[in-house]
This record gives sequence, C-alpha cells and structure tokens, in this order.
Amino acid sequence: MADPRLIAAALATLALLVFAPAASAALSAETLYEPDTVVVIDLKLSEAAVAALEAEPDEYVEGEFRIAETDGTPEGIGPYTEPLTVGVRLKGGAGSFKGLDKKAAFKVKFDEFVDDQTFLGLEKLTLNNMAQDPSMVHEALVYPAFRAAGVPAPHTGYAYVYLNGIDYGLHLNLEVWDKIALEKRFGAFQNPPQHLYEGGAGQDLEPGMAAEYEVDEGKSKTRTDLEALITAANATEPSFTPRLAPVADLEEMVAMWAAERYLGQWDGYSGGLPNNYYLYSDPAGVFQMLPSGTDQTLSDWWYSFTSKGGLLFNQCLAEEACYAAYVKALETVEETSVALDLPDQAKALAALLAPWQEQEVEESERAPFDLEFIEEEFEKTLKFLAKRPQVLADWLGTGELPEEPNEEEPEEEEEPKEDPGKPNPFEEIPKVPQPFTIDSRLELDRSRLGRGLVIVRATVSGPGALSLIGSTGPADDRRRACTVAAKQVQAGPAILHCRLSEATRRRLAKAPLTLRLNVNFQPGDGNPLLTVSRLARLPRQA
Repeated sequence: MADPRLIAAALATLALLVFAPAASAALSAETLYEPDTVVVIDLKLSEAAVAALEAEPDEYVEGEFRIAETDGTPEGIGPYTEPLTVGVRLKGGAGSFKGLDKKAAFKVKFDEFVDDQTFLGLEKLTLNNMAQDPSMVHEALVYPAFRAAGVPAPHTGYAYVYLNGIDYGLHLNLEVWDKIALEKRFGAFQNPPQHLYEGGAGQDLEPGMAAEYEVDEGKSKTRTDLEALITAANATEPSFTPRLAPVADLEEMVAMWAAERYLGQWDGYSGGLPNNYYLYSDPAGVFQMLPSGTDQTLSDWWYSFTSKGGLLFNQCLAEEACYAAYVKALETVEETSVALDLPDQAKALAALLAPWQEQEVEESERAPFDLEFIEEEFEKTLKFLAKRPQVLADWLGTGELPEEPNEEEPEEEEEPKEDPGKPNPFEEIPKVPQPFTIDSRLELDRSRLGRGLVIVRATVSGPGALSLIGSTGPADDRRRACTVAAKQVQAGPAILHCRLSEATRRRLAKAPLTLRLNVNFQPGDGNPLLTVSRLARLPRQA
C-alpha cells in the first residue's frame, strides 16, 4: 500500500492549485468555512471546569478560546486572536461521542457566559471529531455536491484543536444551521410563522407526529406549517405532486433525495430509516428539506436508487410525474458532481490534510486511526467516486445495480440483455438485508421521573446489544440527559433504566423539557447498527 506521506507530497502542487491558501485573506465567517481552511483553536479550561465537563459532558463550562490562521500547514501558524470567555462542552452521538480521554468533539458557544458576544458574527462553533469518517473528507466533499445540485447545505472548514495544551487533533469545523446561517441563505427569518425542524432516526411525516419533531428555530408551540405538510402528505386526493405543491418545494426535495442516493447517504431521509434531515419552512409555509449527518457517505454499503425510504420519497416514486423528475434529478446530480471533479478535490483535500493527520497520529495520544487506515478509507472514497457515474448509467439503462467483480477470477462475458425499460420503483432489494428491528412503539414510564429515572421499554427481534442515549436541546446544541451502556438482550421485550443527570434534573425543576430518546440496537450477527428515535415530554418536577 502506498505511503500516505508520499501521496501527500505528490499531490501538494494540485492542492495549491485547487485551494488558495487560507491565510491570504483576513479570517471571516466566510473564509472560516472554506474546505481549504485549516485553523488552530486553543481552548483552556480550569481544573474545576474539566472535572465538571467529565461529569456532565453536555453541559457548558466556562473556558477560554483563541484561534490562529495558518497557511495550510502545521509550520505556518499565525498569531492567535485575543482570548474570549466562552462556553465549551463535548458533543457526539452513539457512534461519535468520545470523552476527554479520547479524541473528543466540541461545541463552543460565544454568548454562553458573555451576553450577546459573537465571533466573526457567529454564536457557535461545531468541531466534529470525524470518528465515523476515517478518510476525513466526506462532509467537505458531499455538502458542496448538494449545493451544486440546488440543495441548501452547510459549509465546512477544518480546525486543529488543543485543550489545555493537549493535542486533540484535526476536526471538521461544521457550519451550524442556526438563525444566523438561515438568514444568510434564505433571508430574514420571521418568528412566527417560520421554523427549522429536526428529523431524527425513524421520524417521518405521519399523522400525529408534528409534536414529535424538535424545533431548532421558531416557536415550538405553533406548528401549523408542519401540520399542513403532514396533512398533505397523508391525503389521498389529488395525486402526489399537486397535493404537495402548496406546502413543499418538491423540486428542491427531489433534488435532495437524488443527491442522497447518488452520494451514498444511507443514513438520510431517503434511506431505509429516515434520519439526519431538517425541514425548513418559508414565510408562506412552503418547506424545503436540508441534509445533515453526511460523515458516513461515499461508501459501498448502500441501497439501490429506488429502495424504500421516507414517506414523501416513497410517494414520489409511486407517482409517474414525480418519479420522472427524480430520475432527471439523479442525472443532474451526476452532471454537477462530475463538473465539480470530486475525485480531484478529494486528492487535493488529502494532500492538504496529510501533514495535519501525520501530526495527529505522531503527537496526539488520542488519535483514533493510524495513517495506513486513513489511507485505506480514503482509497475507498476514491473508488466510490470513480465508479458512481457508471453505476448510475447502468441503472438508468437496465434498472439493476452491477455486481461487484470477483477480483480472484476473471469475469465471464454475459449475453446482451434486452432493455427492460425504465426501472420499476420498489422492485429492488437493499444490498444489505436488515433482519433485526426495534419496536418503534417505545413506551415512557413517567411514574419515576420524580426520582430522576426514565424507564423505556423496547422490543427487538433477535439477540444483540441494546443501548440508549437521552438528550435535550436542538441538534446544534444537544445536551446529554441520560445514558444506558450496551446491554446484551435476547429476542423479545427489553427494559432500559436511564437515570437523568443532575444538570438535567436541575433544569427539569425549573421548566418542562423535551427528551430525545435514541435507542440503539447492535445485532449479534454483525449487521449494521439500528436506531429508533422518539421524543418524550418531561413535565416539570418541582
């Protein structure tokens, strides 16, 4: 296998041609979120703050923040900004959360302890540890591809993070979909009637589900826009497109689903279990759908282009006009992605990141991956990008996905097949079967809330490990409320006892809370992790 350092050296010139040095202009909110930008962030916490963060990782503690521009290399670090007093906490879900003893991910909130304080006009920073993307390039490649296809998507940069002088390595600096970012993209945000709703694992536009969506922006008590979308999604007359047109920008939504499928976003709305999406309504109550959580894209573990996904996606494929628009959108995504030259951009990013990755591996005790594994995962990304246009072309021509060739034996030539015409929706079967499920009807026992205990009952269809994470707050500012470590279970009903953190109980004593329950099931035979997400209303416990 090629040495990643040699690859980095060979591609250095290409990187400089594709990406202009970040330090060539003064740092701004715009330059901070450019793929070529690598800044260095220095955080400082007192011993008491570290202890508090270790006890309650999702609660902000007071800390100090400085940032330095670079010329793109670890040797070219400029002067640090004046220190700011900020809020710092950890972040991450079931697969990405790491404590301070490992490569943690961070949230920085500039106005947590200083009223109205911003930095470059920003209220928050999200620093992802890329624990589920060893290549470290997926999100930086995928979000521009969404935008090129006409789908609003966040911007990204990179940050190398130190905490109290300890090397925490390279992080993705992900733009937060908050009111500031929404207004930059869509114009003035009217509150009410506008909203940004977050769609979690298993959440879809089914009757009675309006209250289950978290409100990240807008008034949580007024959800008439979402209720109108749900009503239209579940009506039977007229057909899908004219029924949804008054409440949904179908051209944008179809483009998003096509981009998800083409870019391998198996964990999005059009995936087998809807997840990682936002619903944004304009002042007229017309919705767009926005992507999130794209760190596990660009991989071969993926459904076909028409296997079942979310409710709206399924209904689109079942209507001739919308299905035709979806096929056209797939072709558009392929054209715009090819125009972006994603493989060359990936190589340029790899060259840019290589010295930072080398520094992380050699100097940080918290590095989760070695250089060889990073290179292997990057090569898989290149392979996916290289063959994706042909995969789509084959599907458009035959309605089938090609089998992976057996590298040990030469492929036998097949007789030409008759063209069966356009593929028929829903006839295709996911490449990876998922025989294990979690009962979607999670029950919350409120009788023990006074003692800070949440009891959740679930049902699984086979042996494996069941775990739970409860959290409160919007996606960009999620706070962990309770955790249940992996528990071995057999097929049938299971009970999880989740004790609320002290900080959550203090907040619950002041006001009701919305608790997001993410129940994770790892099947015993090694099939992919399954997740069911539900919201529960916790009444005030004075």
